[in-house]
Amino acid sequence: MGSEDTVQRVVRLMRETFGGTFKTYYDGDPEGIPVFNLPAIIVTQTGDETSEDQQGEDKVIDSITIKVVLNKRDDFTGDKVDPLNLTERKIRDFIAKRDPETGGYDTHTVKGAIRKELLDDFTAVAPTMNVEYGVNPRVVGEGLADLTAEGHVSFTVEYPVETYE
Repeated sequence: MGSEDTVQRVVRLMRETFGGTFKTYYDGDPEGIPVFNLPAIIVTQTGDETSEDQQGEDKVIDSITIKVVLNKRDDFTGDKVDPLNLTERKIRDFIAKRDPETGGYDTHTVKGAIRKELLDDFTAVAPTMNVEYGVNPRVVGEGLADLTAEGHVSFTVEYPVETYE
């Protein structure tokens, strides 16, 4: 798998997928996010399972979560909020928007990037993806985002590690 660990690789993939659409790409959850760093993508590793496989090799399964974080206040315009363009809809589109011509995932989505670009050097990628949507209050503090909507995509990747040469 090279010198780049799984989280760094997924952060790089998200940056390549979304570019300047997101202001910050985090390796790990900072808990408190400055308003000026939103919208943001957060990639965390929630665990790993290592088991002995073939002689001289371990099988590693990393559990990864990608968080798409938007500031709900960005959708407030004075005393009106556009009822057809809410933050949650934007998050659903970033995660799983479909290409109207092919019916597959748009290539500029979390699911599209995972399915099309992440397989190199991995034995298995995301046989199951779990997605959760919701409003997540973040750590309160001056200049920190206090009302975010988030979408969390959790999945696993599997790869071999040589245990001796």
